Amino acid sequence: MSPHPIFVAALVLALAVPAEATPPRSPLTSAQEELAVAVAAAPELTAARARAAAARTRLVAAARFPDPTVEGMVSRRNTPMENMPMWEVTVRQPLPKAGERAADRDRAAAVVAMAEAEYFSMAGEMAADIAMALAEADTAQLRAQALAAQIARTEQAISAVDTRIATGQGRLGDRLVLQTRIALMQLMTEQDRRMAEDALSGARGRLGLPSATPLPVFAAPSLSEIDPDQAPALAVAGAKTAEARAMARMARASAKPMTAVGLRFEREQERMGNNDTIGVAFMTELPWRGRRYARAEERAAQAETTAALAEASVARYRITAALSRVERAERLAELARRLAQETQKRLNADYDTLVSAAGTGGMGGDSTVLMLLEVLEKTTEAQLQVIDAEGSVRAARAELWRYVPAAFFPNP
Repeated sequence: MSPHPIFVAALVLALAVPAEATPPRSPLTSAQEELAVAVAAAPELTAARARAAAARTRLVAAARFPDPTVEGMVSRRNTPMENMPMWEVTVRQPLPKAGERAADRDRAAAVVAMAEAEYFSMAGEMAADIAMALAEADTAQLRAQALAAQIARTEQAISAVDTRIATGQGRLGDRLVLQTRIALMQLMTEQDRRMAEDALSGARGRLGLPSATPLPVFAAPSLSEIDPDQAPALAVAGAKTAEARAMARMARASAKPMTAVGLRFEREQERMGNNDTIGVAFMTELPWRGRRYARAEERAAQAETTAALAEASVARYRITAALSRVERAERLAELARRLAQETQKRLNADYDTLVSAAGTGGMGGDSTVLMLLEVLEKTTEAQLQVIDAEGSVRAARAELWRYVPAAFFPNP
């Protein structure tokens, strides 16, 4: 599969990353691209793209200049000498407050950046949820396969016990113990399969796919692909900061008086001739109350700025914690694999010896069956520990989707 062309919104990057150039990132793997494309086609992401498009469309309406107004009046003046009709027309142009249009442009640009950053953040969140569901399903399926293998081995032990019973050396109680163990493992196997089906069903629901639609395979970014400075959470915080600062500028602009200029033409139609009057009008408001309201709005905007900066700081700590969690999970999985290999060799040798003894009658009483059960349980436990440890690694890596750069997903 060839890499999908992906571009990064310049406005989002301006708010989310430093001004210096960053080294180019390696292309997506085919599995990563498949998962990213599936996420981008989800209904939630479609809605987020529509919101981003709406925000970009509203840029045209930002910093609007008020329309002029036209006022007309017709009247009649009655005097003892005559009645004269009068009419006048006034054209008035309201003027925006100083700094209001620039602040409105900045606010609209911040809203666009916010919508695009939230799109990428939502894409990362959904990709993480889907990847975690796939990881959970993979782990459950591997557990079910391991239990199925152990069921087969336990059935072999039952065959050995049946041989002893046929020769008069075995007991039906031994067979019952093994059958009970098989029934328990069959229940565990069915539970794991149901867990896998539930996880895959939930993933299809998030992606808006029918139940029979195949899902992408598990994929997750590597540690080297995570750059905290390009995380969507920081882009969202940067957009919130820019919006709050623009709102503060709008609050300061709202404290300034609104003004308007106008041109007035009046005509009095007298018997002796028309009397025309042309005048220029100027209007301004007295912002006595507006300044108090504006100060409150500015304080609120400053509080929003503080909150956005705090969110950015928290996001950095969260990214650091996620990266360290992956490293710890990988170390634990490596340890589990090494110990399981060593344990499995010993258990396999013990198992073969015990099955042989059970079939030839070399061991009597309940000890053979109980020791077989113990070996099988330890074998299953060793395998499941490795599967669970590797599943924890996949789950930890799946969470890294929340912090991938915007370039992992198509533009909104």
